[in-house]
Amino acid sequence: MESTEKKEVDVMAVENVCDIGDAVPLFHKFCFEDWALLGLRVELHLMMHAFKKDTNDEERVGIHEQHLAFYYNKYYKKTFSVKYYGMETTADLIAMVKDTATINSDNQVLKCAQGEDMENFDIFVKLTEEARRERQAKIDAGDASVQLKFQKPEAPAPPPPQQKGGGYKGDKGGYQGGYKGDYKGGGYKGDFKGDKGGYKGGYKGDFKGDKGFKGDKGFKSYGKDKGGFDKGGFDKGGYGKGGFDKGGFGGKGGYGKGFK
Repeated sequence: MESTEKKEVDVMAVENVCDIGDAVPLFHKFCFEDWALLGLRVELHLMMHAFKKDTNDEERVGIHEQHLAFYYNKYYKKTFSVKYYGMETTADLIAMVKDTATINSDNQVLKCAQGEDMENFDIFVKLTEEARRERQAKIDAGDASVQLKFQKPEAPAPPPPQQKGGGYKGDKGGYQGGYKGDYKGGGYKGDFKGDKGGYKGGYKGDFKGDKGFKGDKGFKSYGKDKGGFDKGGFDKGGYGKGGFDKGGFGGKGGYGKGFK
């Protein structure tokens, strides 16, 4: 009887990793750990070749095992932790991707297993799938020691609900809907230029207008009610006609004649 189970394709013979037949990609069985190892392979490969170019020093043959975390953070701005991959040492982790990087036993320096010149990164997908198959075969045979136990990152917290009255843009409490809405409307410019509480709508409206320095009952029109400096003194006598010179503070005695 002919087996109905589909035979797995030869990984290294695959021409298109995104379609090995019937629009099925080579990586269709990848789990979270496989994608993490694929990313690690690519990152180590790029970092080791970049380090060699950046240093341009024959004496610095590569990245020492002990400095891997430092240079990983230097190149990728991310923290490198072997614990994330469920390993205890850097050597144990590198052994998981020995098809991409190895550690030279003579000087403990990382060594590239793949050449620099390549048309694409399909090789890393193939290496990851090949390693997955080998691991799965061991698990199926009863070897639980090869089971991967990575630390999955925590799911990001959901964004806070958008408040209708706030926000950086648009609404009444935000930067443009609040700051500009208040700054130009009922705030700085609305009060500063417009209404009675601002600089031009208050300062000029009050200072020159209603009860300000130059308005109805202001400094110059003080004599309309009680006598101004020009026409009506502090009580009845003004500065010019009935004030200091002729009309004094009380309206009868001037500065020269009737100060007392």
